[in-house]
Amino acid sequence: MANLQRNLTNATATTGNLAGVDVASFQGTPDQWVPTAGDFSWAAVKITELEPNGIKYVNPYRAADWEWLAANKKGRIAYLFGHPSVSPTETVDFFVSELDALKLGDNDGIALDLETTDGLSPTQVAAWGIAVQAELKSNLHREPLLYTFINFATAGNCAGLGDYPLWLADPSSPPGRPDVPAPWTKWAIQQYDISGPIDLDVANYPGLTQMYAALGKSVGPKEPDMLNIGGTIVGGLATGRWPDGQVLVAGLGKDGFVQANLWNGNGWLGWKNVSPTQAIASPGVIVWEPGFGQVYYVDDAENVIQVETRDGGLTWA
Repeated sequence: MANLQRNLTNATATTGNLAGVDVASFQGTPDQWVPTAGDFSWAAVKITELEPNGIKYVNPYRAADWEWLAANKKGRIAYLFGHPSVSPTETVDFFVSELDALKLGDNDGIALDLETTDGLSPTQVAAWGIAVQAELKSNLHREPLLYTFINFATAGNCAGLGDYPLWLADPSSPPGRPDVPAPWTKWAIQQYDISGPIDLDVANYPGLTQMYAALGKSVGPKEPDMLNIGGTIVGGLATGRWPDGQVLVAGLGKDGFVQANLWNGNGWLGWKNVSPTQAIASPGVIVWEPGFGQVYYVDDAENVIQVETRDGGLTWA
């Protein structure tokens, strides 16, 4: 009956947020922990722990958990347990090597579990955390969560980590209303129940789509669309840009005359001949403030001809 009540709490007390759980080897395989997890949308899985004595611990059930979550269309977060006395690079490399085997997906999140000092000062612990988070972000191209406790954070062990999404252990507060410690001002996940066979969490997102967008792989800048600006240019192009943002493009046209096109900030105005005579080679362009510009070309008598604009490329003489 206790488990039933707890499951109902996980399903109903997190209205407006996403119910989740976090699992390690203690919970066993999915067939062991799923029946106790209640209604959940995502799960965090411990993957690695590089210990101070050099032992490389790997959760023996990581692959089974990872595969079950994918097969059942649940959100996934992979996390490592951190030891600040161990090299940040070695810690991250170990974690990444295991994720390579698991096949981290674009929607999957990652997290650092930072809750022990290994006897180091808060300044040293925080510096280690900053280094690990930076390497995780650089290697895996997504924002890594930082899991910690309130007292651990308020002791200064998380200074400088406030820009990373917070996964806070706060079972003293109601689900969805954690007591957010500095250096954070908002939370991403709250672990609100650690009393049973599996820890219960709630994520501060209205749905998995939003959670994926926040914690999944970053989308790079969209490649600009190719734009055909027309023209019948047969020679090389020369360009210039005025300080106000207008752009001039000039080239040798198919008819032998120098042609130019002007971008005025809203669109291209169209190609037009700007040379009084035909040219035998591609032109050169110089522009400067305020709207002055010159085009140079070689005519069929091998003379260098200069034409000039004083109105930002609208007219030439």
